[in-house]
Amino acid sequence: MNFKIRLLILRYSLMLCLILGFTAQSVFAQGRIVIEPIIETGMWTDSNFYKSENNELRVHTYSVKPGVKLGYTTDKSLVSLDYVANILRYDDQDTMPVGQLDTDEFDYVGHRALFRAQTQTTEHLLLGLDNLFIKSRDPASAETNSNAVDRYKYTMNNFSPRLLYNFGEKFGLGLKYTNLMTDYSSDVVVPGEAEDSDENRGTFTLFYYLNPATFFDLDYQIWNRDYDETSSDYDSDQVMVSVNHQFNYFTVSAGAGYHQRDFDQTVASGDIDRFIWKFSIAGQNLPGAVGIPKSSMYMDISSNLNDSGSGDDYYNAIRFNARFTYLFLEKINCNLSGWFQNSDYETSDREDDRWLLSAGADYLLNDFFTLGLEGGMEDRDSNETGRDFDNKYFMFNIKFTPNLSAK
Repeated sequence: MNFKIRLLILRYSLMLCLILGFTAQSVFAQGRIVIEPIIETGMWTDSNFYKSENNELRVHTYSVKPGVKLGYTTDKSLVSLDYVANILRYDDQDTMPVGQLDTDEFDYVGHRALFRAQTQTTEHLLLGLDNLFIKSRDPASAETNSNAVDRYKYTMNNFSPRLLYNFGEKFGLGLKYTNLMTDYSSDVVVPGEAEDSDENRGTFTLFYYLNPATFFDLDYQIWNRDYDETSSDYDSDQVMVSVNHQFNYFTVSAGAGYHQRDFDQTVASGDIDRFIWKFSIAGQNLPGAVGIPKSSMYMDISSNLNDSGSGDDYYNAIRFNARFTYLFLEKINCNLSGWFQNSDYETSDREDDRWLLSAGADYLLNDFFTLGLEGGMEDRDSNETGRDFDNKYFMFNIKFTPNLSAK
């Protein structure tokens, strides 16, 4: 039997066992059922759909997103499933160049399903399992620090059992195993791009709780990524020390560490090692408020290598993300968000600066209906010919979220 098939059977067997275990544990416990169907539909326009330097083509995109959130929680356990389909249809607004496929050839149905289960088995031990399945053409879903502009279709499955053990009030230990399988469809026609891969990662985290507002953690990760084609497999080791502090309205986190990556074959960059770091600040008014906060903010900045490098194409990414929201008149939730990324390639002199800035507002008609508008611009400036682009977009959507939860 194929190894990947055996692995899928194992992971879903574990999920079934956890569900049955949690269900048995909850028979005598009062729990809460969450049932929240979702339907969202929208339309947006891109001025440069293919993110091309010289061949800008305007395209309309139409989307319908049916989905559901299901969950069952007790004082000690939870089981949840968050699923949404994304039916996408594209419509060219400009004349396509000779020999290029019409954009409607990219029509597809995307999927995103997050299963989560956890239980506090004892006073000190928490067990959990997460499984995220994605089908998409968005490269950013496959790589956190993505600099790609392709629209290859792929499926990705991230399977992650975990445990957290607290040694009294001061120390805790977290252990997690992650298997990430990425499979691209047969429409990938450029050799060396978008290769299937299988990643296995172990994460060990030691926590020290200085006081109720401050804790430190020492995080060590070791993983292997195995490519199906010509890209070199690699092993990575990463260690990071972080401090986290809760103020009245804000949570601040800062960390620094070291990342070493060794390749199975000779690659242009050679083995890579570098200093890595991160910093984030998040807050809202009022802290801990349920529902939409009056205002909120989130900012983070980090420096690390990308993980997915088909064709041995790796770079150090310095990335900044930010998002701010403000609720006017209890009805209009405004947001301003954006990101900037500098990608400094290890295998060449290429260096890209890429950013996106967007602004939008959601009008809350009632508890169930929301109307949304958003506009923005994305730009990439590269020192390599043919890599620059800019794209302006505008979107409108309607969201319906009835809540059928019950006790």
